[in-house]
Amino acid sequence: MSEFQRFLAKRFAIAAVLTLVAVSVIFVVLRLLPGSPFEALITAGNLTEQQVNEIMAMYGLNQPLWQQYLTYLKNILTFQFGYSILQSEPVWQVIRPKLFNTLILLVPALVTTAVLSTLLGMFVGWNRGSTLEKFSIITTTYLRSTPVFITAIIFVIVFSYTLNVVPAFGMRDITAAPSGFTETYLSMDFLHHYILPFSVAVLYYSGDFLLLARNGVIEKKGSEFLKLHKAKGLTELEQLARAGRNSMLPVLTYFALRLGMIFQGLILLEVVFAWPGIGRALVMAIQQQDYPVVQAAVFIMALAVIIANLVADVLYAYFDPTVSTSGGGTA
Repeated sequence: MSEFQRFLAKRFAIAAVLTLVAVSVIFVVLRLLPGSPFEALITAGNLTEQQVNEIMAMYGLNQPLWQQYLTYLKNILTFQFGYSILQSEPVWQVIRPKLFNTLILLVPALVTTAVLSTLLGMFVGWNRGSTLEKFSIITTTYLRSTPVFITAIIFVIVFSYTLNVVPAFGMRDITAAPSGFTETYLSMDFLHHYILPFSVAVLYYSGDFLLLARNGVIEKKGSEFLKLHKAKGLTELEQLARAGRNSMLPVLTYFALRLGMIFQGLILLEVVFAWPGIGRALVMAIQQQDYPVVQAAVFIMALAVIIANLVADVLYAYFDPTVSTSGGGTA
């Protein structure tokens, strides 16, 4: 087995352990929450104690904790998420459209900001000390450090309530009843509701990519290979392109990490804009203590982050010869 294969095996083993820890934490935390999913229904008189006991037996919630854990572990690791307690539907049918709504919002936002912010970061890094560099760093750092719900609320106040140019909440008009992918996601009504949360997400992610690209170009600017290119008569733009290309690895690995984290959604962004995504659905499921929905949603989020970290590690080890795959730092 080669050194790189041993590195892969080690990283896959770590990912498997992290997955087991994540699903175990999900199980324990949910069981530590006060109350149960049925308290509100009992208080409202919708269910009797006997009916609750029957439902708990159906979901296995009356079994000993260790038995619940083993059943839960077997089901969650085989992607058998069961049925929502409160919606009486398969969990995957409940969270699938929510997950897609999150991806349709955040993946284009992440790709857009990764491309634009990286190009801007390369340019300001090459022109270090310029007014544009100072302005872009201050602006993007402020947007990244400000909680996303604050930026979202400011945008709602300015563009929805003051200027009245875009709707404040939702994914479509309240009276709309679209059918099919085209009417749902490619209509003018959807685009009208999409602009505001999309813009906030783009601005929120921009600072990280800009600083990574800027710092990478600054590191490469005085390198020997660029001096050689300059001696060959390459223009400033051609030198910048080569410096940018050679500093892309941190940007690519960060993009992989962020892509995994997208499955969490920007929970507060979705709550502010009432966007029907996975983050908002998770908040509501936690409030209602809908165990199967919470377990499935958090498991998908955790698994996506673990896989993204694994991909980032492998990308770095494969493309960067200075990174040691033996775990001993740089080669």
